[in-house]
Amino acid sequence: MQTITVDKTITTITAGAGYNLKNKVSNGAPGMVKRLLINWAIKCNIFWLAILWLRRPGTIWKVYRKMIKTRNAIWDGNMTKIYKVDGRYHYSLYAPGWPSKAYNNVIKRELLRHTHPDLSAEKPSFIFLAITRKCPMRCEHCFEWDNLNQKESFTKEDLLQTVKLYQQQEVLQIHFSGGEPMVRIKDLLDIIAFTSKKSECWVLTSGFNMTAQNARLLKQAGCRGVVVSIDHYIPELHNLFRGHAHSFSMAVQAVDVAKRAGLVTALSVCGTRQFITQGSLLPYMDFARQLGVQFVQVLEPVQIGHYENQQVLLEETHIQQLEQLFLQVNHAPEYRKYPTLLYHGFHQRRIGCFSGSRSVYIDSAGDVHACPFCHTRSFNIIDHIRSGQHALPQKENQCPRFGRIA
Repeated sequence: MQTITVDKTITTITAGAGYNLKNKVSNGAPGMVKRLLINWAIKCNIFWLAILWLRRPGTIWKVYRKMIKTRNAIWDGNMTKIYKVDGRYHYSLYAPGWPSKAYNNVIKRELLRHTHPDLSAEKPSFIFLAITRKCPMRCEHCFEWDNLNQKESFTKEDLLQTVKLYQQQEVLQIHFSGGEPMVRIKDLLDIIAFTSKKSECWVLTSGFNMTAQNARLLKQAGCRGVVVSIDHYIPELHNLFRGHAHSFSMAVQAVDVAKRAGLVTALSVCGTRQFITQGSLLPYMDFARQLGVQFVQVLEPVQIGHYENQQVLLEETHIQQLEQLFLQVNHAPEYRKYPTLLYHGFHQRRIGCFSGSRSVYIDSAGDVHACPFCHTRSFNIIDHIRSGQHALPQKENQCPRFGRIA
């Protein structure tokens, strides 16, 4: 698995960043027996909620089985990996921790969606909100490329009003991005403190400005977790991809301080053709395991932003390698201690994309899209707020790439 090379690389690059591989914080994965019991308890919780909200025995069993079937289709089997962080269990980046009111509300929404699949007005479960145009990086794949480092579009009040509008639709998770959201750390803390009263909060970051103090402040404000972008386990290649000489050391330190602050941690990597062809997938998972994160998210490159009109889409051979890794890491016994691998292309090609029906992406200019990777502008939230509107218009529910909406 090339772990020796990876070990030497990490130790060398992070020695001056206060990171100690020999003193890692646990990723919170329970033992096998406890893991099975927790998963059984969660399924019982889902069934109990189905009884409370559906009430008709025939409907309860039918919808419950349909939900479990959908979950198994997403993971290609019974997914049992789960992590306990700060009193809650997490099995995905895009489901609130259990037990919690937010998790129960996700289940309630899914029960209703399966019971009434033809509802025209769908409430989003989570939104990605780009709070700033500022960013110290020049990332190769940036989908906000045309918006970067221009005058800010959102005031703090605009952002608070945006959150308020979506919380009226009972949004359950908000992922704050940019640009680099940690550039606006003071505003970000205020926004999270406001948001976290009703929605679970996550921060998507390059690692910039993620000091130990800022990580603690995020946690105190109510942040649940961070997703740190690291696009290669070899420091020089990550720095080249990010256009910043110190981005790797900042990102690894960000993971470390976030874990120590009690935040859920995940890595996000752009799986380019070159990255996959060079055999970097499994060594990257070794790297992620050593960092002690709970999740790894592999994103396919798309032809938007800085990649617009470039030949970056994955070919079938790359997709097959990603899918093989997805199944291997998530289900093979020898990878039980590895982080959970999220690869959205797996379910998007089989049952459809969840973004159109369950998510919203608001870019740093305030334009509202179905997701970050298919720019399908519906309206501008800043214009909407400043014109005094108090209800959200229906956004576009479409997936130009995969077509089918799950």
